[in-house]
Amino acid sequence: MDDISSILYESAQRLLGDLSERAPTGRALTDEDRAAGWQRIEEMGLPVALVSEGAGGFGLSEADAFRLVRICGRNIVPWPLVETMLANRFAAESGSEPREGPVETLSDLTPGQRETAALARAMQMAGALDAILDMTISHVQERQQFGRALAKFQAVQHSLAILASEVAAGQAAADHAVARRAQGGEGATLAIGIARARIGEACSKATAVAHQLHGAMGYAQEHRLHLYTTSLWKWRDEFGTQVWWTRQVGREVLASGRDAFWPMVTVA
Repeated sequence: MDDISSILYESAQRLLGDLSERAPTGRALTDEDRAAGWQRIEEMGLPVALVSEGAGGFGLSEADAFRLVRICGRNIVPWPLVETMLANRFAAESGSEPREGPVETLSDLTPGQRETAALARAMQMAGALDAILDMTISHVQERQQFGRALAKFQAVQHSLAILASEVAAGQAAADHAVARRAQGGEGATLAIGIARARIGEACSKATAVAHQLHGAMGYAQEHRLHLYTTSLWKWRDEFGTQVWWTRQVGREVLASGRDAFWPMVTVA
């Protein structure tokens, strides 16, 4: 990662963090606020962040581009930013001009585009899981019961350990898939499938623990936890469900044959 990428990440974190904090929870944005927020996103150039430099984008490497997507997951905003970033990338790859305004949904994807979108979702989920972990740690440190912080209770510490391990496992799988894709060659599809299957499992377990430790507060409209957990549940089923990707991994492993199984495991 070079200095320019570092500056970009810091700027994206500041902008998306500010937009995320300012966005109302429990109610929709006004048309005026929606237009103003998207204008700030466009002024920074984020909608074309995944596009090559020759096509008018940032020209980030594959790994750096997906790291930016992870920042988007950590700072959830009420605009379809990642969808727009992907739509503009696919448009540039086909020789078309970037789309006007935000893109809500992606459809009619090729198998290659589906893999790219699935990996982007995995990185977005990794960022959201990271935010949930920080949110939960802060909550149990600040919330008190029987004169002690919740974090002092052994049962809470045990639950936090489970949450942290699931977040770490999901993020590691997503990061590995990005690294395999950046290397090129065979193995990227399998790594993406493993990442989607593992991070889907992490989402299910991590969100359950986070809500358990937050109690009823986590479901309140004023609290941001439910914004992240419901987003994760939605993303988990997009561009291939957890079950679909698990089956894809199984088919690829079985198709490789007995002699190729161990080399596949060690490479993947």
